[in-house]
Amino acid sequence: MTLIKLLAVIVIVGILSAISIPNFLNHIRRSRVAEAQTALAAIGDASEVFRMDFMVYPPAYADIEFGGIHRDRYLQDPWQAPNYRLPEVVPPTASSSGVRWMTESHTHTTVSGDLLRCDLGLGDCQQEVLASGYDLRSSCNLYR
Repeated sequence: MTLIKLLAVIVIVGILSAISIPNFLNHIRRSRVAEAQTALAAIGDASEVFRMDFMVYPPAYADIEFGGIHRDRYLQDPWQAPNYRLPEVVPPTASSSGVRWMTESHTHTTVSGDLLRCDLGLGDCQQEVLASGYDLRSSCNLYR
């Protein structure tokens, strides 16, 4: 009788684990995506303020970074995604009046094993980000 109860408990624990572990891993992935999206949204806001001041988007992150050449005029906090590299400007494919920011994770990977990449397109470069494909398994693109 005791062995049957023990086997029943093991089966129940196995079923609960099979249901809960994939959900837990999905929440972890979504939090990693949200981390980059939140940080890139702040970069986008700072880029727009920079554009209002200079009539062009910033050519590099150093132009808007916290404590950089403009101190804290554009970003009031340091980079808020410690699991991601500092954002870089992706050179535009054509002459445009926009900017495309890109960041990659240090360690977080997609299902295929590639580093998780996040893009943000502002101005004319928004179309480049749209064309790159929105797929949360391989990127966390932002559209503004």
